[in-house]
This record gives sequence, C-alpha cells and structure tokens, in this order.
Amino acid sequence: MYLPWRIVLLLGGSLLFLTACGERPTSPQPLSTPLPPSLSGEKVSVQILPENPTANDCLQVIIKGQPSGPQIAWHVNGQPVVSREIGKLCAGALRRGDQVMVMVGAAETASTATVTIGNSPPKVTGISATPKQLFAGMDVEVFPLGEDKDGDQVEFRYQWLINNEAYPFLTEAKLPGDRFVKGDRLQVRITPFDGQEEGPSYQSYVMPVPNAPPRINSQPPQNFEALEYRYQVATSDPDSDQLTYQLAQAPAGMTVSPSGLISWPLTGVQPGVYPMKLIVSDPEGAEAFQEFNLTLGTPSQVEGRTKS
Repeated sequence: MYLPWRIVLLLGGSLLFLTACGERPTSPQPLSTPLPPSLSGEKVSVQILPENPTANDCLQVIIKGQPSGPQIAWHVNGQPVVSREIGKLCAGALRRGDQVMVMVGAAETASTATVTIGNSPPKVTGISATPKQLFAGMDVEVFPLGEDKDGDQVEFRYQWLINNEAYPFLTEAKLPGDRFVKGDRLQVRITPFDGQEEGPSYQSYVMPVPNAPPRINSQPPQNFEALEYRYQVATSDPDSDQLTYQLAQAPAGMTVSPSGLISWPLTGVQPGVYPMKLIVSDPEGAEAFQEFNLTLGTPSQVEGRTKS
C-alpha cells in the first residue's frame, strides 16, 4: 500500500521535498518521473534520507536548488526501478546490500545521490513461558519468537532479573527453580541477534512467585493387624513453611500429632468401614488433603485418594 505523495516547493532559496513510493520492476525499465517544469534550469544538490537506511525504510529525496531537467529517476544496483510517485522508494523494493542511486535533472547534467542499504536489526515478536502456574522450586523456561526483515536466522540472548536485579550468571532460557523463593518478582530481558547486530531488547512482564500449597507424599498403610492403627504422614512444602495437620473426618478416638502421626487405638472398635479425611495447611491457608476409607475386618484394609 502506498501513501499519498506530497510536494513542498520553496523557490529562490529553493528547497524541493518530494515523496512517493517505489517497487522493483520484473525487468529493467528506463523510467523517470517528471518534475514540475517550473523547477528546471539550474544544477541542484541531492540528498537521500535516511543516510543509513535499512530494508525497513522508505528512501526520500531532498533537492536544493532548481533542477536542470524535468525528471527524477531511481536505480537499484545499476538497474532502473519504477517509482509510482515522486521522490520516494519504499520498503519492499529494497534488500540489504543494495546500492541505490537517484538522479535528478537531465541525463547529461543530472545531480545524483547514492546510499547502501544496511542490515535490518532483528526483533522479538512474542514470548511464551512454562510452567503456566509458577511456584518456588519450579524451573521457568521462556520461548521467544523473532523476526528479521533480511531473512537472517535470529538467535536470542537472555538476562534474568530477580526483584529488578540482574544476575550475570542467569543468562539461559531456563531459570532454575532454586534461584528464587516465594515473594520474589521475576523478569527476563531477551535480546535478538542476527549474526551481525543486536535488535531492541524485549523485557517480559513481572512474574510474581506466589505461595505454594503443601504436598502429601505418602499413602496410608494398606493392611494392618496390630491393636493400634498408626500412619506417619509424609509432606513437603516448596516454600519450607511450617505445616499443620487436621482430621476433618475421623472415627472417635483417632488423633493426629503436630508432626503428622495419625494414631487410633482399636481396642473395642467394631468392624466396619470408617471414612477419613486429613487436611494439611500452611500459614497462608493453602491446603492439601487426603481422603480414604479404613475397613476393619479380616483382613483390615485401606483405600482412598490424595489431592495436593
């Protein structure tokens, strides 16, 4: 899509600013764009902006003075190119390394300017990360997407920040889970590189590390024949919090100690099925639970489920 062109003329001290769009022809075509006839008759100085263009840029001509002829023509690598409007050659018509020349005026006395199309730096276009739910102790890995207008392969350089502080040794896509704790704020800075230069860095949103729920790592005994039922619950907490144990459902006489030992004297207990529910919680109220049925008979059995 091409933008509308505009012409600004200042005669006398004469500045001519011309804009238009351009594209490569399928075969070389000797083409020139007429200039307003009122500007013919004097040699001019010509400049192409920007001075250090890339394939992303549109080249524009600035003309000072009055042209000696009624035409303007673009050449890329020595071949004429079609310019749809006056004085501008746009991205899409250019590639890295192209030599671009513009001629203003009559062929014999034309003024010219030349630039070389430089490297287009790459950029980060998107990022995803795992895991989706982050807790202390979990490795975090990011997966960036990149783009390069010159078609170069894009590599990525990483810098992790923890609580706004950059750590020189945390420069991989994966951040080990033992490097941060509950309450930390994580970010990653990703810089694309195309083999020639770095593009602008992308800094991720802040990832706060929330409180993690505790985990129940054990299962109740499957069979028992003693006169007392005993079950030492094994738990863990990613944040190393002090945990509390509670029997939300249990038969009369069953208790759980502060360390998670469930005890139940079986003297006088009648055979049957006894439902049980254990809740383990941390100081912030995050919980894990385990439910199971204790069947007293011959033999005694246990079956149930655990949720962390």
